[in-house]
Amino acid sequence: MASPTFDANAIGCPDEYVPGAEYAGGEKVAVGNLLYECTAEFAAFCPLRTPGEVPEDEAWVSVGPCTGTIAPTAGPTFDPDAPGCPPEFVAGTPYGGGDKVAVGTIVYECSAAASAHCPHRTPGELADDDAWTEVGPCTGTVGPTSSPTFDPDTPGCPDPYSPAIAYGKGDKVAVDGSRAYMCKRDDDAAFCNAGPRYAPGTGLYSDVAWVWLGSCVGTLAPTAAPTVDLEAPGCPEEYSSAAKYEGGDKVLVGGLVYVCKWDEYGAYCNAGPMFAPGGDN
Repeated sequence: MASPTFDANAIGCPDEYVPGAEYAGGEKVAVGNLLYECTAEFAAFCPLRTPGEVPEDEAWVSVGPCTGTIAPTAGPTFDPDAPGCPPEFVAGTPYGGGDKVAVGTIVYECSAAASAHCPHRTPGELADDDAWTEVGPCTGTVGPTSSPTFDPDTPGCPDPYSPAIAYGKGDKVAVDGSRAYMCKRDDDAAFCNAGPRYAPGTGLYSDVAWVWLGSCVGTLAPTAAPTVDLEAPGCPEEYSSAAKYEGGDKVLVGGLVYVCKWDEYGAYCNAGPMFAPGGDN
């Protein structure tokens, strides 16, 4: 009897089968000029079995012969009101739900439900990716919008991030001289010093430890340094382990001024080297 054709309305062969590629139920491939369809029930085996090699294969169903190629359908445009491609995807950038990027001439949109994965997954690499949704093709570039500044009151970038520095809650750093991040103010701040995988903007788990503040330009203007006492300017005497200190007494250690506490903890000001000013206690 007559063999079935692939599609009477759009005659042609689909893409050639590629071992290891991700295939879903209902997807069609060609092996030579023969057409096969991946079954939904056994779709997990479709990347592992070459169509036609296994008799009575449950993963692939033979549809019939095909010739030529399938004519491409018209692709959607990115944005008729603002034609052009958005910025190219950059791994590690803190993308949020609704953000659009380009990979070549294809536009993708970050999903709000899975936006935590958007900085670490290249759009289009994973089949059925829940982080990025393909929007369509684009040409040219999108007109730039104004970028957020780091701090409208004191514009400029904080000091560059360095893996050699121990950061604490609320500390701000700059990456690439144009992006500002802040170490989280909760318990996750401990990850700010947990190595390259948690580095701001570039680490796989950057968003666990750091909050993206926005773009920045230049450097932050320095703030005025506090003095020890406006009434009597100058430095107090150097700290001495032999001296006896009381609440409110001021001492100098390495150019920094320390005050002995007024409360019950003031008793520790004379409790030995472990409680000397500038130490861990």
